[in-house]
Amino acid sequence: MNCYLITTCSKEKDPSPGVLPAIERYQSERIAFVYQESQRLGMQMLILSGKFGLIQPTDEIPWYDHALQMAEVQAMVPPVVNVLEKNAVDQILFYARPLETPGWAPYYAVIEEACKQLEIDLQLCHWEDNQSTD
Repeated sequence: MNCYLITTCSKEKDPSPGVLPAIERYQSERIAFVYQESQRLGMQMLILSGKFGLIQPTDEIPWYDHALQMAEVQAMVPPVVNVLEKNAVDQILFYARPLETPGWAPYYAVIEEACKQLEIDLQLCHWEDNQSTD
């Protein structure tokens, strides 16, 4: 099995100018936890960005403010499928807030459609940390 841990970007970002690795740009307990889990388990991790699609924690990105919208889902699916295909992903552990959480539906829609197209086993890992708002 080629299993990847995936989570989404976060609203809170380090405002430093220029580019930073995604793992440093996103200021999120959820992302930090998933990154630590990926390191502990020796598994790859990807972050679903509303602007950049699926990126690695080490990919350098500028500051931005864009949440994925439902109207953008169909356009986001092909690049996500390409990344998953290129990495031969056959299982995903998707760390996310519950689907009914405001703003999360487009991210679920992209991951679910990409997994459907590639017949990838998708496992949802709901994130319920009450101290975090991302």
